[in-house]
Amino acid sequence: MAVITVDVTGPAPVETAWQRYLHPQNWTDWAPHLTRVRASTRTIRPGTTGTVTALGVVPARFTVLSVDPDNFAWAWTVWVGPIRLDLHHDLVAGDNSTLARIRLVGPRPVLLAYRPLMRWAMRRLVSDR
Repeated sequence: MAVITVDVTGPAPVETAWQRYLHPQNWTDWAPHLTRVRASTRTIRPGTTGTVTALGVVPARFTVLSVDPDNFAWAWTVWVGPIRLDLHHDLVAGDNSTLARIRLVGPRPVLLAYRPLMRWAMRRLVSDR
């Protein structure tokens, strides 16, 4: 297993970015590589399960492991067939900006292929659009 971290800073207030994370039905708005999201709850919380479809053809099951609203952090596990990825997200408020950070744990080839999509999505997460 490998670990990759992606950091992106943008102008959105931390509360705005956090709200974008909390509501799975809106993930496709800021993560355009996700073409469909189905979740067992309207807002993420430990135990939320569901599926995301990436690029219109790659279905993945997920379970939310933890949500820490005080620290703008959450973690989930995603399975694409037999491949497991653990994703740990957090947001840090700056002066007129937000740092979005994700730590991905999984097979190195999968992480390297997924990193550009994560960077693209995270830029949109912290944008002021």
